This record gives sequence, structure tokens and C-alpha cells, in this order.
Amino acid sequence: MAILTVPKVLREKLGDEGVEALITLLNEATHHERNNLLGILEERFEGRVADAGARLDKRIAEEATRMEVLLAETEKRLDHRITEEIARLDKRIAEEVTRLEVLLAETEKRLDHRIAGEAARLEVLLAETEKRLDHRITEEVARLDNRITEEVAGLRHQIAAVDNRITSEMARMGERMAGMRADLIRWMFIFWVGQLGTLIAILFAFFR
Repeated sequence: MAILTVPKVLREKLGDEGVEALITLLNEATHHERNNLLGILEERFEGRVADAGARLDKRIAEEATRMEVLLAETEKRLDHRITEEIARLDKRIAEEVTRLEVLLAETEKRLDHRIAGEAARLEVLLAETEKRLDHRITEEVARLDNRITEEVAGLRHQIAAVDNRITSEMARMGERMAGMRADLIRWMFIFWVGQLGTLIAILFAFFR
């Protein structure tokens, strides 16, 4: 920090040049002392930082060792607990499997008995139904035979009537076809005569 004012007595004794020299000297001394002080403070700070770092390293090492021991103990306890839980679960699973096997055997036995009963009941019901269906089929077959006989007799009568009608229609159609054949031959003769006349006229015009 620069010195800005100098007492008047000192300025009269030293003069302006002396005052300036004194100010410069004091500034340099102050700067030098400040640098020395900063150096000392920096060394002290570095020493404290080094000490703190060493203490932290030691503490970290101690904590790491403690955590490793604690982790090993915890892992040991967990392994023991896991082993106990696995044994307990294995025992429980074995008990459940045994219980389920017994329950399955009992259920299978009940289902076999129930299936046998249902099968017997269904066989009886099927025999009764088959008997009723046979009787009903016999009745339906007899009724259909009678109906078929009646229908065949009616169809035969209708066929005879249709046959007589077809015979009369064929006779009339023969007469009509004979007349149509004569008309067709006449028209065909007229058509071909016309076509022949047209062809002769075209040839006559072409060779002329």
C-alpha cells in the first residue's frame, strides 16, 4: 500500500527529493515485508494442508479397514442367514410337495370314483336313449314306407297323365313341325334365289 502524505516537519527536513526517496524506500520495504509474510503464510498453509492430508489419509485407511471388517462380518452373517433361509425354504417346499402329492392322490381317487359313476350313469342313459330311438326309428320307417307307397301310387298316376298329355302334344308338334318345315324350305328357296340373283348381278357388274 503506497504512502500518500508525509508530515510537514519531515518534508522540511528532508526536502522533496528526500521525501520521495523515503516514500519509495518505505514502499519497497512494505512490499518486501508483504511478500515475506505471504511466503510464511503459504508455507504454514501448505504445512497445515499436508498435516490435514496425512490425518485424512490415516482416517480414510482406518475407516476402510473398519468398513472391510464390518463388511466381512455382515457378509458372514448374511451367508449364515441365507443358509438358514434356504434350509427353511427347502423344508417348506418338501412339506408342500408332500402335501400336494397327497392332495393330488385323494383328488385323483375322488375323480376316478366320480368318473366311474358318471360313466355307468351315461351307459344306462345311452342304452335307454338307444332303445327309445330304435322304437321311434321303427315307427318313422313304417310311416315313411306307407307315405312313400302312397306317393309312388300318386306319382304313377300323374306320370300316366303326363305321358298321355306328352303323346298328344308330340302329335300336335309333329303336325306343326311339318308345316314349319314346308315354310322353312319355301323361305330358304326364296332366300337362296335372292342371294344367287345378287351374286349374278355383282359378277355381271364386275366383268362388264
